[in-house]
Amino acid sequence: MRRPLVVFVSGWIFGIALAAKTSGDWRLWAGASVFMAAAGWLEHRYFRRLLPLFLFFVGFFAGGAHLSWTEEGNRSAIAEAVPADAGEVRAQVGGRIASAPEVDGDRLRFTLEVRFLALEGQRPLSLPGERVAARVTLRSAREQELARKWKRGMELSASAILERPSPARNPGGFDYRRYLYMQGIHWTARIDGLSRVQAVSDASLDLRADIDDLRRWLGERLEALYPEEIAGLVRGMILGEREAVPPDAEADFALLGLAHLLAISGLHVGVFVGAIYGLLKGIGLTREKAAGTVLLLLPLVALLTGAGAPVVRAAIMAGLALLAVILRRFRDGLTFLAVAAWALLAWNPYMLFQPGFQLSFAVTLALLVAAGPVSRIMPFPWAWLNQLAAVTLVAQLASFPLIIYHFYEFSFLSWAVNLAAVPVVSLLVIPLAMLALALGAVHEGLAFFPAFLSSSVLSALLRGTDFLARWNGAHPAWAPPPVWWLAAYAAVCFQGLFAWTGEVRRRALHRTAFLLLMLGLVAFAWSPEALAREREVRIAFLDVGQGDCAVIETPGGQVILVDGGGTLPVPRQDWQRRRKEHDTGRDVVIPYLKYRGIRRIDYLVITHGDADHVGGLAAVVERFPVRRVIRNPHPPGSEVERRLMRLLADRGAEVYTAPRGSGGSLEPGVAWQFLHPGREVSTGEATNDDSVVFLLYAYGRTVLMTGDIEERAEREIAAAWDLPPVDWLKVAHHGSRTSTHPAWLKETRPAHAVISVGENNRFGHPAPEVLQRLKEQGTRVWRTDRHGAVTVRIDSSGRMRVETMLASGKEKGVTDEEGVLWNSSP
Repeated sequence: MRRPLVVFVSGWIFGIALAAKTSGDWRLWAGASVFMAAAGWLEHRYFRRLLPLFLFFVGFFAGGAHLSWTEEGNRSAIAEAVPADAGEVRAQVGGRIASAPEVDGDRLRFTLEVRFLALEGQRPLSLPGERVAARVTLRSAREQELARKWKRGMELSASAILERPSPARNPGGFDYRRYLYMQGIHWTARIDGLSRVQAVSDASLDLRADIDDLRRWLGERLEALYPEEIAGLVRGMILGEREAVPPDAEADFALLGLAHLLAISGLHVGVFVGAIYGLLKGIGLTREKAAGTVLLLLPLVALLTGAGAPVVRAAIMAGLALLAVILRRFRDGLTFLAVAAWALLAWNPYMLFQPGFQLSFAVTLALLVAAGPVSRIMPFPWAWLNQLAAVTLVAQLASFPLIIYHFYEFSFLSWAVNLAAVPVVSLLVIPLAMLALALGAVHEGLAFFPAFLSSSVLSALLRGTDFLARWNGAHPAWAPPPVWWLAAYAAVCFQGLFAWTGEVRRRALHRTAFLLLMLGLVAFAWSPEALAREREVRIAFLDVGQGDCAVIETPGGQVILVDGGGTLPVPRQDWQRRRKEHDTGRDVVIPYLKYRGIRRIDYLVITHGDADHVGGLAAVVERFPVRRVIRNPHPPGSEVERRLMRLLADRGAEVYTAPRGSGGSLEPGVAWQFLHPGREVSTGEATNDDSVVFLLYAYGRTVLMTGDIEERAEREIAAAWDLPPVDWLKVAHHGSRTSTHPAWLKETRPAHAVISVGENNRFGHPAPEVLQRLKEQGTRVWRTDRHGAVTVRIDSSGRMRVETMLASGKEKGVTDEEGVLWNSSP
């Protein structure tokens, strides 16, 4: 049987995938694996026909057993000592730093391997093996300087606040809790300043700390050799320090499908192995001795570049290939890939669910299988160009489904940009940068020419990516497709490979079938809602912290964005500035819009100009075209709002002020009406009472959007309009006591109310008296601080479905007395 390891590891992967969806005992999985192994041995001994099938199922059940066993052991000892309903827990924590400490402005992050834990008023507990994600807020530049000297392996004790990690609070958002869970971490530790930390011992005997020091020294060498705007880029490409890459460059590369150039991957390891092997051969070493020397260097290279999944995969495959050279054995790339996958998954089966792992192995598998055959049918007269075109085509086809599944976007320019950039970076920039680093380690002057040449190329590349990234229409959002679509896409790609490169009958028919099937799959991924059975209005009240943002989608595809959240500007000193400050638009609103597959905004409603309503909109406007803007009549009152309006004007958005009573039908069954304010501009500065207020009608249901209006505006609206009972009320001003008065509730009679409010905010929102008023009115209250994003779905029959990201003590799938189906997650 050919490639038994490939068959076995394929089963292992499928077993992990299935076990993640079930809750079976690992002993049952292991027993089934042993049974299959025995049956397979008997079949091989007496029949020798079905051995691959039995080998697959041995791996299948063994993989399921491994994940189930890992899940059983992935428990927190801290949770047993802490009450289940506890939020923040104050404790004295002692242990050893288990990851390289990272200083980013006024924040220090590291993983702490806990040795003991002492809760307030209790005796210390020994917790060997428990790890927590620690975050220290630095209080001065002196503390930052001291923090930069911290190393992996240091022993310390600290007074900390323990919290459970935050899950994803918005659809399409980053699930920090799941991310840490897959590393065996269940708690975070928040430490307020180094004054609350006592160092117990240094890391003088920790080899990992020495590796970190060497990485830091090499990074400083690169900083000395390259200009400031290029040094971070080179550190990412050579040392795998993604955090050193400038945020704007990182965003542009990711948008254009070039992110793999910023992380150490098979490309970088291949360049290193090829360069060193060729150099050693050039100075007279035999191929066996050259291969042996490079083989010894591979572990050091993996450690120095961060030992991420792609680099470990590449290092294992390169090591096996070098070993085959030494032993003069046949080199089988597929078997080497299977060994690399098995090694990583045996170490941590959760790696299977990481985007980096999936992309690295999927692209490598596709290249091993298809790059050679595809290059032979390319029409170019030069073999190198055929090979380059085939590699780019195959890599793009393999990565496309995973990119849209995990990152919700794909650039139409990615194919051409990769075709142009990858050869330049792999054949010129990376070798020159490696040479510059090697020479610069001896003397900076020796590295001038390779550093200057690679820097010039990278500068041109940065200018090009910055220019192309501005073509928003070329980088559309894609809603993540279902898993069945991914399987169908893979099957169609294999069918296309055989149709174009295999020996098949009726070749034209097979090629036509491939093109039609691929066109159908891409069309579905482009517009999955076109095949949806239900016509519904979807209103998502996003959790943007202490701010407001709602996204309204109609069955006809229109998108209304109401505000964009934001944070109040806080003065910071230079030492406090972080690499990437939190931006509500970039970090919350845009991921949700991409997750929903939204590609334009038909109406942007700016209720008023406060920073917590407009602060996140600049990033959104830069990423998505906006057709029309509706705002109040006041001139922009802050620099943030003025900059936003200039940006909208530059992007060609039409700006309107909606007079009282304006609005009308958006499409059949969906309409809106603007209730406040009028066109007249009040004297003095703009206030909360100038907020735009409108009523949305959706299939007989009513939703009242109120901005930040207070009692005066509430009375004006109630006097001017005969309002119907409201199904959904967006509670004004985050539940402030100055809004949502009894007379307003008596007028609107809301069945449901949504309060957009930040968790543990400093304003005390929502006010207890407002919650009491809503309770007395009999209104069901939904809060973004407790429920995360709240999504209301209204179908054409008027039936409502409510989905929240956080359960907040509720049960999934409960139908209440009003016929509203409630879910704890979408």
